[in-house]
Amino acid sequence: MVMLRVWVLGLITSLSGWVVAEPTAIRVQPIEFANHAKTVVASGLVRPVSEQTLSFKVPGIVAKVLVKQGQNVKAGQLLAELELEEMDAQVAKAQAVLSDAQRQLERLTALENSQLASNERIRQVQTQVNVAQSDLRIAKFNRKYAQIHAPSNGRILNRHVEANELIGSGQPAFMFADDQQGWSVHLAVADVDVVNLNIGDQADLQLDAFPGENFTASVREIAGRAHGRTQTFEVDLSIRTNKRLYSGLIAHTEITPSIQTHVAKIPMSALIQAQGQDARIYVLDEQGHAQLRTVTLAYVDTHFAYIKSGAKDGENIVIEGGPFIKNAEDIAVVKF
Repeated sequence: MVMLRVWVLGLITSLSGWVVAEPTAIRVQPIEFANHAKTVVASGLVRPVSEQTLSFKVPGIVAKVLVKQGQNVKAGQLLAELELEEMDAQVAKAQAVLSDAQRQLERLTALENSQLASNERIRQVQTQVNVAQSDLRIAKFNRKYAQIHAPSNGRILNRHVEANELIGSGQPAFMFADDQQGWSVHLAVADVDVVNLNIGDQADLQLDAFPGENFTASVREIAGRAHGRTQTFEVDLSIRTNKRLYSGLIAHTEITPSIQTHVAKIPMSALIQAQGQDARIYVLDEQGHAQLRTVTLAYVDTHFAYIKSGAKDGENIVIEGGPFIKNAEDIAVVKF
């Protein structure tokens, strides 16, 4: 960036009658177009990549609960179970019915050749055996899911059940986080930003719980449709860290999209006027005159504006002191 002093050719009359020129110091810089990605800034909540609600398959009375909230558990570890007397009785009943049906089938099959048992009767008993086998599988299945086991190594985020409670089928008993899947940040991103994102785009991340520490993340999922109420798109980032995190931590992210735009980056101080995508800046022509020109903006951020069209590579623009220049006024530029 070149620091220039500009003498604006104006006439000021002093008390002595002399005519003097009043100098105005400004800064100018050449415009440079390059491919640039608009940083997507958003805040969201940390949550496990895999957050599962664990429930009992069948209703019943809770016999025991073996874990607490926040506890780390191992894959296959028993977390809770129902009173099993009723399920055990159902299994025994189904087993007895099946055994009786199988004995009848064996007896009728033995009499088939002596014509003391009809083929129709044998088919009926065979059907009874098949039904009894299915009932036994159902009873054993329900007996199996009268217990809740940890599906993998992880942590109990919430516990919603206590011993001696009557719980319904499918009623949430635990909220479980799979440690092997890691942690993510759930964001709500506007439509003008989500169109520039791809899976795998990199992000910088800060957590309020760890002030001054920087984390890295990448885009894991992008929703295919907008949220019905907010009209924003859900974006999930996968966090790379070995720190112990908690569901619900507040995260602030800056995502660098892989999709870039050919724009020129200029300081916000160069804008004389701006409305929507239209803005006005001062451009120095070949004679060194300051000309007010309208340009089209691609986007802006906190400190810079990004020109999409209306200017050319190499043109010098005024980035400081523009409000003190009149349109098309002759100026003499002096370097120092």
